[in-house]
Amino acid sequence: MPLVELDQVIIGTAGHIDHGKTALVKALTGTDTDTLAEEKKRGITIELGFAFMDTPRFDRQIIFIDVPGHERLIKTMVAGASNIDAAMLVVAADEGVSVQTIEHLDILQLFDINTGVIALTKSDLVDHERIEAVTNEIRVLVDQTFLADAPIIPVSAITGEGISRLRQTLLEVAHKTRSRRDTGVFRMPIDRVFTIQGFGAVIAGTVLSGEVKVGDKLEILPDGIITRVRGIQIHKENLEKSVIGRRTAINLQDVKKDQLRRGQTACAPGSVTATSRLDGRLHVLKGYSGELKNRERVRLHVGTDEVICRAVLLDAEKLEPGQNGLVQFVLEASTVALPKDRFVIRTFSSMNTVGGGTILDSHPVLHKRMDDSVLQALKKLEGGASDVVEQAFAKARYAPKTAAEISSAIGEGEAEVWEAVCSLLEEGKLIRVTQGTAVDDATAIRRDKFLHSSSYKELTSRLTGIINDFYSRERYRLLMPLADLQSRFGKFADKQVFESMVADLITKGVLIKRDNKIGIASRQAPLKPEEKVLADKIVKLYKDTGFSSPIDEDIIAQLRINPSVFNNLIIMLLDEGSIVRLSDKVIYHKEHFERAKQIAIDHIKTHRSITAAELRDKMNVSRKYSIAVLEYLDSIFVTRRDGDKRVLR
Repeated sequence: MPLVELDQVIIGTAGHIDHGKTALVKALTGTDTDTLAEEKKRGITIELGFAFMDTPRFDRQIIFIDVPGHERLIKTMVAGASNIDAAMLVVAADEGVSVQTIEHLDILQLFDINTGVIALTKSDLVDHERIEAVTNEIRVLVDQTFLADAPIIPVSAITGEGISRLRQTLLEVAHKTRSRRDTGVFRMPIDRVFTIQGFGAVIAGTVLSGEVKVGDKLEILPDGIITRVRGIQIHKENLEKSVIGRRTAINLQDVKKDQLRRGQTACAPGSVTATSRLDGRLHVLKGYSGELKNRERVRLHVGTDEVICRAVLLDAEKLEPGQNGLVQFVLEASTVALPKDRFVIRTFSSMNTVGGGTILDSHPVLHKRMDDSVLQALKKLEGGASDVVEQAFAKARYAPKTAAEISSAIGEGEAEVWEAVCSLLEEGKLIRVTQGTAVDDATAIRRDKFLHSSSYKELTSRLTGIINDFYSRERYRLLMPLADLQSRFGKFADKQVFESMVADLITKGVLIKRDNKIGIASRQAPLKPEEKVLADKIVKLYKDTGFSSPIDEDIIAQLRINPSVFNNLIIMLLDEGSIVRLSDKVIYHKEHFERAKQIAIDHIKTHRSITAAELRDKMNVSRKYSIAVLEYLDSIFVTRRDGDKRVLR
């Protein structure tokens, strides 16, 4: 997946309530992010706040997401922190490290934030010794975290002390942020919903991948609302489009505000689907005071959403602090996520942060716990691109997929998926089921569909099993109707897979096809010795009589055969290809049929057409035989009727 350099850097605040996060953001940006009347009245941040910092002559724009510090508003803090690029941990010099300082730092760690700065606020209220003491306290707290080497800057939002140094440090932090992985398909978790008079509903969030343009159709998941982009705004500027990494406000057409909420995801229609299960690797925090039991009810935070779910532990009965394991979350409401998305879980009742990790599969089946095959498959999803792509094809089982479909399912760029597909093809781990596209035609072949080799092998076994089941009921048959085989195989895989598989198995000599019938090439009818003798006599009679072959009743009488035995042997000989049934009353030995066919073809090539009478004279037989030959040639598409004549197709 391509990595995209960002022109905006989103920095999230973190820290205990009343440690001065909002005042600090205002000192840095001039913007008061507490805009609600209740926030003003209570003097605390309740909702997420957003502010842009002026960065003249700097190639990146810095945006702050100011999060609440109250313990009861951790849900909102997590939604704000889920998609930030860097963190500004705020600790008040007069109070020092507090409960939410620790919890917020844990959450930042779980979201894999890799850079940031520490602001020691209210420094004007304490002396130098206190600043040194709190600085040491912070150093102990952040040791072994991504902030271990981060600068700790004493600041005062009141006096302005340290603000210039903090602003310069934030510019340095912005240069250290990682590029974002871009799937190329638009996705934006919604963290804010509001209305603008005269324009209607507006959603806001950080674009995680792709781009969005004015006029684009969007789907709001998990609700499945289809809408269209009326307008786009970034930092109060109206634009025609927005791209990955940008804080973006999108004005929607024909959607009411009460249909929208934080936790939904805006995306390109059909590119993502909602899910009620998620598989992941879960790490329980070392500082968690309890243990996570199997099927414990927890709150899952993914994207900007919070969903109540059951945590089904797949490889353990419980997880102690500091342990990790594979888990399936069984959700009580649908949500949207993709593999590699980060998540956090918190306890259902006491609202403590338990741990977090990475989504491995966003649309898993219901798993059996402690199952080695399940665990190995999930561990593959933690591997490199080739392992993840291979597992996605294996999971698809009998449904062939294109590289683009796998790209959408696993949240990887199509180019990376295609590279993995090519590698897996060379290793024999994938089978291409689309016919007629040159392997070296990269543009065309990307439209082709593939099956995992294990699924292909299983389907091959099922297909031959259907034919063998037919043989068990039809002792004398060597071939079964192709339409019947396709009909029975259809409950496992589609027509495209069937046709590809049949063609492949015929090429490999496993199957044989005659007209519209098919069978296993090695099949031989289990004839008794006396039946074999009779079969040879029947073939000889048809061969000896030439073009004027006998009717069934004459052979039955001549050889004194039971009619049912005769019919069974005729079925076997027709499947074998020794004889050819031209009509209800006419059967030819295969050599005589080939001669008759060639006579008709040669005459048509010379005279452009042939009539039944002309063929009768050529073969020196009655009209019954010439008509049977021509009608059969019509049925196998050698000739076609044109009035009373036949011409070549």
